Amino acid sequence: MHEPSGPLAAQHRAEDAIVQTAYSAFIQHTVACTSCRTEGMDCGDAGELRQAYRAAKERAKQAG
Repeated sequence: MHEPSGPLAAQHRAEDAIVQTAYSAFIQHTVACTSCRTEGMDCGDAGELRQAYRAAKERAKQAG
């Protein structure tokens, strides 16, 4: 089976990449951040990263 191509498929792949990048940044932060790991809550930076991930996910959902 071939992968869809064309401008719409490229846009969806780009949106997916943005969502995955934002999610990865959030996860990497929470793994490395002592405060996030020990206190069981998001620190300020993690909260901002989580919001960025949710915003990217919402944009991708609306575009799709």
